Amino acid sequence: MPERSWRYMIQVLTEMELQRELDDLGSAGWELVTAHWEEFSLGGRMHMQARCILKRPVDVLDELDESDGRYEPVGIV
Repeated sequence: MPERSWRYMIQVLTEMELQRELDDLGSAGWELVTAHWEEFSLGGRMHMQARCILKRPVDVLDELDESDGRYEPVGIV
């Protein structure tokens, strides 16, 4: 059986877009590894964003496949 490879991606999502984006990424085979909440100020108001690390399994033959263009994968392990 071939060894499993993973493609990793870091994505920063605001609290407003988090659930929708995670649903979209999950549909594309990405799974959430970890998320860290951060506060930031915009327009004099405090907001929250999540810095997420996601992974998706890839086959050895699939390693050269590019992402769907919306997200930049950080690497394959």
